[in-house]
Amino acid sequence: SGRDTYRVVLEKAFSLPLTEEQALKGELSIVDARNIMHKVSMRMQEAEVLEKVATLCSVSVAMNNSPEAKQIDMMRKHTVVQEVMVKDVYLGGDPSIAEEHGFGKGEDGYVRFQCAMAEHQGDPLITQYVGTAMLKLLQSAGIDVEAMQALEAMQKK
Repeated sequence: SGRDTYRVVLEKAFSLPLTEEQALKGELSIVDARNIMHKVSMRMQEAEVLEKVATLCSVSVAMNNSPEAKQIDMMRKHTVVQEVMVKDVYLGGDPSIAEEHGFGKGEDGYVRFQCAMAEHQGDPLITQYVGTAMLKLLQSAGIDVEAMQALEAMQKK
């Protein structure tokens, strides 16, 4: 399945025995996954996280108003959001969300967390939690989500 492929890729990329660990621990229950992702989504919407994203994204790197310059600026904002998600949401705090739920510290803990959550990534409630919070993060980054969706729809045609 796609989940298994994802785990193997993570296992090889980070030299971690994820498949073996997962077999020993068993799958994360849907209830636990939902509770953890609810906590993640709440953390994503904390004022300090939203303010950090807004501050980091407030300065434009675009040299002009060309479509290319706007695209570069948009990519930079997406990178900021991703970095804040990993460093401040998943791995920030003491203990971090990853550590609090037994996945470990640092990058390895984050990778283990992602591996365990792969089982439940299509769950509607988890999708709702994360989608709502991500929308707020993207808005804080100054990303016009509706314009982005319209652009993606045009590119698919």
